[in-house]
Amino acid sequence: MNLIEFKDVAKQNKNQSIFNNLSLKINSQENIGLKMSHTEINTFFDLLEQNTLPNSGSITNHAQSTSIKRHNDGIYQKITVKSYLQFFNQIAAQHVDIRKLAPQFSLGDNLAMKTNTLTTDQIERLHLFRIALSQPDLVFIESPLRDLSNEGIKSYLKALKVVRQKSTVVVISSYMEELLQLSSTIYQCVDHQLEKIDLELDKDSTKPQNIFRLSSHLDDKTIFFSPNEIDFIESINGVSNFSVNSEYFPSSLTMEELEKKLVHFGFFRCHRSYLVNLQRISELISYSKNSYTLILKNSKETLPLSRAKLDQLKDLLQ
Repeated sequence: MNLIEFKDVAKQNKNQSIFNNLSLKINSQENIGLKMSHTEINTFFDLLEQNTLPNSGSITNHAQSTSIKRHNDGIYQKITVKSYLQFFNQIAAQHVDIRKLAPQFSLGDNLAMKTNTLTTDQIERLHLFRIALSQPDLVFIESPLRDLSNEGIKSYLKALKVVRQKSTVVVISSYMEELLQLSSTIYQCVDHQLEKIDLELDKDSTKPQNIFRLSSHLDDKTIFFSPNEIDFIESINGVSNFSVNSEYFPSSLTMEELEKKLVHFGFFRCHRSYLVNLQRISELISYSKNSYTLILKNSKETLPLSRAKLDQLKDLLQ
């Protein structure tokens, strides 16, 4: 059963093209993930919630009920978890036994707690519990694993299975590693259109694929990035930082080590403090005879270009 269809959707914002002939059909019980930049995600949800209209194309929602969970959604404060859930249970009119269902969301021991005392891990599962109470046909969730601990991710994945028994869930994120844990089919926004990513492994191969990843350690978790997810790398106070969709993630490697590893993935040392992904460059601006600036796509970040590197960059970009 077709739940929602985006057909040749185009959307511009301040003369900047966000989507161009974007097409997607979501059917019941599909586990779909969408990889987009922050700008694309915000525009996608604005279109979904009809806060804005497409410049062309159409969006047809056949689902009887749709639930949306944004990454920054809050919860009612200073009430108990049980009261919070009872409120939404009454709205949904499903008469779900909250106490019986709570253990499936790893919240069985937290019903008497105040919502403002919950951890980030518990809050994300509480959002899932709230969604499960209304049993919508279609659910869109943004970056649910981004701020969770390793244990929190395991509990979240178990709770998500409960929601998927009744609802079709679409996960939208900027991070491929997150989508790989949550989706069986992934589409990536490339040149303002959605392209399906081939996740099939060679079934005849007995050896694991040689996949290159860069890691960043934050608190008690490690985040992995593919090179093509990184816009640029900046050295700040002697620490190399990956810039991914306008967010910074520290690396334990030096700029020299990263340059050696990433030169084969299309990265260029445009300045002693910067490594840039050549695929992200949209403009080269000359402010004076010896002053050059690179402007990146989508994010409109600006990076300095050393005068000595100009000819080398022109040769690479032809």
